[in-house]
Amino acid sequence: MQIVFFLDAAQRWRWQMNGSDGHPMMEGCESYATYSLAVRHADEVCRWIPHAPVEFEVAAQPHTLGSTTRINTTFAEFRQVLDDRGLEAALEVLNRQIPHRYSAVYALPDAERLVNIAVVDKRGEPYPASLQSVPYNQSFCQFAIRDGQFRTANSALDARLDGNAYQGVLNSYHAVPLVSPEGVVLGTLSHFDTDAIALDDDDFELLRMVAQAVVHCLPKPAFDGQPLSSSVPVRR
Repeated sequence: MQIVFFLDAAQRWRWQMNGSDGHPMMEGCESYATYSLAVRHADEVCRWIPHAPVEFEVAAQPHTLGSTTRINTTFAEFRQVLDDRGLEAALEVLNRQIPHRYSAVYALPDAERLVNIAVVDKRGEPYPASLQSVPYNQSFCQFAIRDGQFRTANSALDARLDGNAYQGVLNSYHAVPLVSPEGVVLGTLSHFDTDAIALDDDDFELLRMVAQAVVHCLPKPAFDGQPLSSSVPVRR
């Protein structure tokens, strides 16, 4: 069985439990402002169910999933390249579809920091040392992990990022969390740039679609799935 989290028409998070045949068995009766709240509620409910499911999945939004040939073709190519040539080559497949300079995967080796394990730079220049390892509480990634996604086309004007060390440095950032089937947050997958650049909705959904494949390329955190903070969803 599987717990699936998705955004409804009002852009609020909901969850449902699917059986082994993929058909819905149960659905949460409320919607939530953040992904982490939806996960917490589903986890509380499942604790009371014998043999509760342990697989968590963030579903692509129904109105965009498979809506264009380009997205379907790119998704299939990404999976094939990931299998044949590895993570960085697969990121190149995504990066060539978008205007952003960087596409990257960050992992959580411990509860205090995020470490880059793969990156593609359109310019092919050395990756800045300041972005190779980022303190968790100063990262933009923390918001993607907390809310299930994060998008800003101009961080300098985004009040959600006021006081963050990278505000106005990384001016565009679009990311989704990488969550294991057991519900443990392993890292993030993102597109970003020093310039202020919007990301097409289809390309953001593609980012979400490929996240489940990327999860299998990440090591298990050294802190063994313990919560990073009270707002980070981790199933135990």
